[in-house]
Amino acid sequence: MNFDLQLLDVHWISYEDDPNDLCAHGRISLQIGSEIIADKNSLDIVVSSTALYLLRTINNDYKKEGYASQLLPCCGHFFMADSESHVSIMGCGNGIDWEILHLPNNMVKHISESGQEVTIDIEEYKKLVLDFADKVEEFYKTSKPKLIPEDDFAKSGYLTFWREWKALRAQWA
Repeated sequence: MNFDLQLLDVHWISYEDDPNDLCAHGRISLQIGSEIIADKNSLDIVVSSTALYLLRTINNDYKKEGYASQLLPCCGHFFMADSESHVSIMGCGNGIDWEILHLPNNMVKHISESGQEVTIDIEEYKKLVLDFADKVEEFYKTSKPKLIPEDDFAKSGYLTFWREWKALRAQWA
């Protein structure tokens, strides 16, 4: 396969199911063309942010550094509600990024940072993204309920994260 995306493991930052930990972390496998972008030995990333970002790319192009962090962000320090339905997740400069372009005839092109390119059918891409996002969401559902932050800024950001997630996911139900 020229493009592959798989969730390899998912956990909380301390590996303990802490109700205050709002971001799921883990490792993924990502291949673009012949290039292995991420694997079990790569950076531990915030898979919850990655899932949201990839859900956005089912319908939209993505240019490197187009969000508040990379598509595969190392961390997510806080959620910032940009509106009632869109969140920015602020992280550090470490992570892995690539470009995603929608082409005619329902094709999606992925371009790695090193220039590897692969084009796949939108339906194939959508299936990979939805499978990834659904596995991350299932991890949340099988974990202890998260404690909603009390301060308005953090609360608004976290709730907006899930509003945006659910709205994007509902498009493909």
